[in-house]
Amino acid sequence: MNRETFARLVPMSTRNLANIEAGAPPSPNVLRQLQQLRRLVDALAEVIQKDALGPWLEQPNGALDGLKPIEVIERGEVDRIWQMIHYLRSGVPS
Repeated sequence: MNRETFARLVPMSTRNLANIEAGAPPSPNVLRQLQQLRRLVDALAEVIQKDALGPWLEQPNGALDGLKPIEVIERGEVDRIWQMIHYLRSGVPS
């Protein structure tokens, strides 16, 4: 996943992300967002190959009403992604 995509998921500017990558401490809010994102990425990695995750985030998805997963996350509707993960983990047909 590229820096721009990652920054959109947190959300933060790419400049702020670069500062954190260079060693600047994240704010408590950004730290919380990073922890939530790590949890989501780890769960997605159970049902999607890690190298396919970046492209998957950018592709329109029929299960998300044609929205890209990154758009769903940006809208604050991450629960829809968690529901998808639940169904994929459990094998429940959609």
